[in-house]
Amino acid sequence: MGVFNSTRVLKANDTNVFNKNKREITMKSLQNISKLTLLGLSLLVTFAACSAVNNDVDTLSDEDIELATQIIGESVSDENSGIMSSMYDAVSTVGDEGISYGNDHRKVDPDGRSGRGRENNYSYSYDSDTGTHTLEYNRSVNHGDFSKNIALLNTYIFKSPEGDFIARPRANADSIESVDFTGNKSGSVNSRRGSSEFARADTFAIAGLHSTSSIVSIDGTHHGEGSASGFTRDSVEVSRDFTVDIEFLNVEIEKDTVEANGNLEQGVTGTLNYSIVLNKAFGDEADTQVIEGTIELTGDGTALLRFKKVAKVVRFSLKDGSTED
Repeated sequence: MGVFNSTRVLKANDTNVFNKNKREITMKSLQNISKLTLLGLSLLVTFAACSAVNNDVDTLSDEDIELATQIIGESVSDENSGIMSSMYDAVSTVGDEGISYGNDHRKVDPDGRSGRGRENNYSYSYDSDTGTHTLEYNRSVNHGDFSKNIALLNTYIFKSPEGDFIARPRANADSIESVDFTGNKSGSVNSRRGSSEFARADTFAIAGLHSTSSIVSIDGTHHGEGSASGFTRDSVEVSRDFTVDIEFLNVEIEKDTVEANGNLEQGVTGTLNYSIVLNKAFGDEADTQVIEGTIELTGDGTALLRFKKVAKVVRFSLKDGSTED
């Protein structure tokens, strides 16, 4: 499977599998309302609007735009366990002996405070009737006052150019043409700035992995949910919750570019459509805002976030979600 030629292998450890009764991750995990970061909560304190359902995106406030930018940045970027993280997982190869990635993108940042994290508690199974490979594992970063802990459940169906199931994708990586992938994540981040929790689901159909193709195409969707709440200095309760849905349009990965740069962020191009339903409350006042637009994957490691009918463009990093002014 020619996206990354070099590999790093995480060995399976059958004695450290998930306790499924305590930490089973399924699509039901998306029903768990999750907290967002301190930045999002602080923006709520500035919110004061009449009760309404507001679908007119022409009236987006600066606070709405900043909240939407944060939500999209976290939903898409690799180090925030967003869509890019799932892309890396989707183009890995798996088996009962471990999971293999390209070397470069697995590196944790030198300061140890971010990065995708390191995998452990790995469990694997294969259903020969459906061709489904199932992986459950943890991914974590722990350094001083920063920690990130994520539980994942991924499924893969690898197929050859002839459409046959591939039971041993690591051993037969050169025979893989396509993969149907689902990824469900549930996790938390804690730092001096605050804490957050999230639940996300990605579904990808990937083709063009065989060496006879120079371009990998990805069709897919993303769904996430979250919330935050607190009180102002005047003891007024403020809260928000959101859902975000993202749909892929003409998304492609150029293999030669990925191989040259050692990462997917600088090799992926295309457009994503997004829709955020953002509910906010300030005391007895409430507002529901529908925010829609597009995300352009530029192929240089960043993306351009655009808002429907609003002349505003925000560039953010596909690696960590940070914005460029």
